[in-house]
Amino acid sequence: MSEVKILRLVTGEDVIAKIGENDQGVSLNKSFVIIPQQLGPGKPVQLMMTPYAPYSKSDTITIKSDKIISSVEPKEEILKSYTQNTSRILQPNSNLITETKLPKLDS
Repeated sequence: MSEVKILRLVTGEDVIAKIGENDQGVSLNKSFVIIPQQLGPGKPVQLMMTPYAPYSKSDTITIKSDKIISSVEPKEEILKSYTQNTSRILQPNSNLITETKLPKLDS
């Protein structure tokens, strides 16, 4: 079972992902870059998560181990946010439009 870690890469990026190892290096599953943002002077810093490789076909990326500076366990609130962002569970909703319930357009 893979565990969620925050990795600091040599590029300076902080990446949160489900971590595994393979013979090519470290595999990152459902990886996100953590970006700190401050909306203005004196305002608190907020964290934003954006996909690490948004143009990839796969949810898993392998990086070489020598590209990782550090690895830490995320704080509970960051882990909770990551889990919510990576969950594929949809709540049932009768108003949800799906491919089988596409509205017909009159010409």
